[in-house]
Amino acid sequence: MIRFPGSLRFKLIAGFLGVSLGSIALVAILSWVAATSEFTRFVGQQAQDDFVVFVSNYYATNASLNGVDKAIRVRVEVPFNATTDLPEQVRFFPFGLATPDGVVVNPSEGYRLGERVPDELIATGTKIFRDGKVIAVVLPRPAPFPRNRAQEQFVQRTLNTFLVSAGGAAIVAIILGVALARTITRPVQELTNAAQRMAKGELGHTVRVESRDEVGDLANAFNQMSSDLKRSDQVRRQMTADIAHELRNPLTVIGGYLDAMRVGDLQPTPQRLDAVYDEIQHLEHIVEDLRTLSLADAGALVLNCQEVSLREILQRVANRFAPQAAQKKIALQVSADSAMPLLQLDEARMTQVLDNLVSNALQHTHAGGRITLAAEQNEDNIFLRVSDTGKGISPEDLPHVFERFYRGDRARPAEEGSSGLGLAIAKALVEAHGGKISVASVLGQGTTFMIELPIL
Repeated sequence: MIRFPGSLRFKLIAGFLGVSLGSIALVAILSWVAATSEFTRFVGQQAQDDFVVFVSNYYATNASLNGVDKAIRVRVEVPFNATTDLPEQVRFFPFGLATPDGVVVNPSEGYRLGERVPDELIATGTKIFRDGKVIAVVLPRPAPFPRNRAQEQFVQRTLNTFLVSAGGAAIVAIILGVALARTITRPVQELTNAAQRMAKGELGHTVRVESRDEVGDLANAFNQMSSDLKRSDQVRRQMTADIAHELRNPLTVIGGYLDAMRVGDLQPTPQRLDAVYDEIQHLEHIVEDLRTLSLADAGALVLNCQEVSLREILQRVANRFAPQAAQKKIALQVSADSAMPLLQLDEARMTQVLDNLVSNALQHTHAGGRITLAAEQNEDNIFLRVSDTGKGISPEDLPHVFERFYRGDRARPAEEGSSGLGLAIAKALVEAHGGKISVASVLGQGTTFMIELPIL
């Protein structure tokens, strides 16, 4: 691969000029060659036509071609490049002439007077007719056909015109090349400067979008990437703070109990040891949730898929939460067609997803409310719905319910024992099965989580 030094602008200008000037030169040369060739052919044809008329008139006057060479060379001392305003009879005709049987009666370049030329030349020559019979043959002459002074001046003027046109086109190409290169490289330079600022930590920096072409698409993609990076950095910082907060609370409780027991302020009673043990289990739960999410992010989450019945999974989940629902006076029901097909799922992971959703619904549904676990299908997908008649999620919290450690006042209260990762884990597990999860809610009326799974 050929590598050219210099900046992108220099390379673009050099490329544009190379292509433009090369094209201009090629067109100019080809046009010049074609024009001069065609002009020479025209001049030669016109001169030959004049020669034919001269010979035909001479034959009509003299009834033969005797002495035609002298008539043709009556002014032989006048060169062919004499001006064209001379009388017709003193113009020199640079053509050889032969009788029909091949005897040269007018010499020219390559032909001597009185010699006999081959029949092939007679066959390729231009025949002169008079009264229906061939009286002479104009012998072919080698190229190029000579031009007179006026014709040479015309050719020179034509050449000058081509040179001026090519020069003007080259100047226009240079101006357009520089302008076009600057138009292309300016947004690229702005993108480079913005990328360098981002590399120094100025996340969220954007560039102006001044066109709707590929460069404009690149600028839009860069701006989107910059915004995403800024948001990801904010999420990362917030998640780090949330993890620290989640771990600090149980560690503070454990440290307080152990320190008090160590110095003798508290006795290690079974109740106090149970409290310490509960906090340790809470820590283990947080660590396990974080591990599950990290495996899902890395695409290393292992699923033990087998054919399972979704109706049976829904029923088992409902049976497990039935005592809690009854205690809170909440109706918990299942609605699923018994003829639904079996799906290839990791039963434990899908049960974990539904447990998170039902547990979340129980936290936000008042006594007398209702929670419904439903399943339905179309040609390509099966839809699972977990609906409640609870207090709903506010519109400002709704877009963030699947974010890690997000705790909107209504979406995820910091209930005891919760890590704030339940819905994030549910989303990761559903996507690991090739599905999608979404949420719809009306404040004060309830919330519905919908899981869409493909039928394989």
